[in-house]
Formats: sequence, structure tokens, C-alpha cells
Amino acid sequence: TYDLLREENAMLRRAVRSMQSSLESQACMVRRLERQLKANLAKEEREIQELQSFVQRTEWSLQLMTQRALEAESNVEKLKQEIFILQGELESSKVENKNLRAGQMTDLGAVQHNIDFALQNLHKIITGANWSIRQLASGAESLHFVAEVLESTGKISEV
Repeated sequence: TYDLLREENAMLRRAVRSMQSSLESQACMVRRLERQLKANLAKEEREIQELQSFVQRTEWSLQLMTQRALEAESNVEKLKQEIFILQGELESSKVENKNLRAGQMTDLGAVQHNIDFALQNLHKIITGANWSIRQLASGAESLHFVAEVLESTGKISEV
């Protein structure tokens, strides 16, 4: 019975070692699978964050495009109104032009008088402008002189 017990004990030890080896390999496999799972979870989390960021950028772009579209529609409406107003003014101008052509027999003397009056006023303006330019140049020379005096004073005070 002693030999039988020994043999049975050896067989049980072999079974325990086999089970321990199997457990160790399964534990290694579990650790490897846990690492893979953690890596996959981290990867999925990054992908989720990237997708959320993409969705936010897309929503922002859509809001911006919507705003631009609304502004464009508003501008189109304003331009349509402006075109309508300008068409009315064009028609008025055509009527006025037609009336002016019909009554084009105006006094050339009055036109010549207006031209002479405009020329006289233009000469006065030119004379005034020339005087202002001379005053400005004189003022600039004075300022230049004052700057040189201040610069010299600064050098003297440094010495």
C-alpha cells in the first residue's frame, strides 16, 4: 500500500504541476489579454475623442456656413431693393434727359457767365491753397529749427 500511495502521490504531484503550469500559462494569457484590452480601450477612447472633436469642428463649420448663408441672403435682399430703387431712378433720369433734350435751347450767354464765375472762384481757391502751402512750409522750417535747437541743448546738457 505504501508503494501504491507513493505512486498515487507522484501522479497527484504531476497533475498538480501540470495544473500549475496550465494556470501559469492561463494567467500569462489573462495578463496579455488585459494589456490588449487596456490598449484597445485607450485606442477607442482616443478615437472617440477625435470623433467628438471632429463633430464639434463640423458643427462649428456648419454654424459658420449657416451664418454666412443668412448674411448672403440678407445681402441679396438688400441688393434687390437697391436694384429696384436704381431702376426707378434710371426711369426718372430717362424722362428728365428726354425733357432736357427737348428744351435744350438754353441761353449760351448764361452758360458762359457760369463758367466765368466758376473760373474766378477756382482762381481764388488756388491762390488760397498756395498761401496755405507757403504757411505750412514756413511752419515746417520753424519746427525743424526748434528740433535742431533742442538737439543741441540735449548735447550740451550731456557734456
